[in-house]
Amino acid sequence: MTVKYPDPFLEVRVEHLELPLPLTGLCAGYEGGQWRSARLADHLFQWLPYAALNQEHQLSFGPHNFVEMLRLAAAHIYNSQKTESRGELGELLLHLACVLHFGAVPVLCKLILKSSSNDTVKGFDGVHVVAKTDGFELWLGESKFYTDAKMAIRDAVESVKSHILPSFLTAEKAMVFGHVGQGIPHREAVLQLFKSQTSGDKLLKLAVFPVLVAYESVSVASFAEVSAEYVNRLAEEVAGLRAYFAEKTQGLTLRFQLVFVPLGKKKDVVDSFDRKLVPFL
Repeated sequence: MTVKYPDPFLEVRVEHLELPLPLTGLCAGYEGGQWRSARLADHLFQWLPYAALNQEHQLSFGPHNFVEMLRLAAAHIYNSQKTESRGELGELLLHLACVLHFGAVPVLCKLILKSSSNDTVKGFDGVHVVAKTDGFELWLGESKFYTDAKMAIRDAVESVKSHILPSFLTAEKAMVFGHVGQGIPHREAVLQLFKSQTSGDKLLKLAVFPVLVAYESVSVASFAEVSAEYVNRLAEEVAGLRAYFAEKTQGLTLRFQLVFVPLGKKKDVVDSFDRKLVPFL
């Protein structure tokens, strides 16, 4: 059996495939002159079981147990009044973007590892495998769900820098090793990368770092519908952010995939998501 995922909601508005910094801009769009914050929150909530539950639970998810499974998944998000400062919504966005827009197969979303609602789990926000004709790529993700895009980029780059240190990679490999499921493409080769005996250098050679930045966008705030002018303005905005990312990663010999998700008001998304989550806590 395979997991059936929700249909895509975010649409690709901007895309640059060229190396070294391929970029995809995903947009929620507008409805009735308003940016679709509540609809984005709905979509994130739909993805909750697919990011916060293991594969066995995902495969069993259905009409007979959906309330039970949602409660189990909700326990892996947060139960705090300080939701503005938490990054779980960014992790959900990263996970769904990798699966729906890049054909990635999940190995591990870190939400699964949380032992209580308000834990913060260190390390890469998601581990995915992307099959290629000549092998595979290991996608080690970093997500930021911020108000300010440049601050998000700075923090994301610092996180990646700390995560590629040999001492960190050793600990991360040990954490991920037991979560490489049976259905993972190139499973034996992936397992080999996460064995303690394997050099982290080999892992990094096959690694791509998808960095997702969700941020409050001037372009989104300046329009009330999707138009050619909006898309052009958004393209200019994310091009500037891409250049800023290039500046901050100068000297890093890593492969990145940038994913920008422009928001209207971050708080509107958080509040809408929380209203859906609270009944299941």
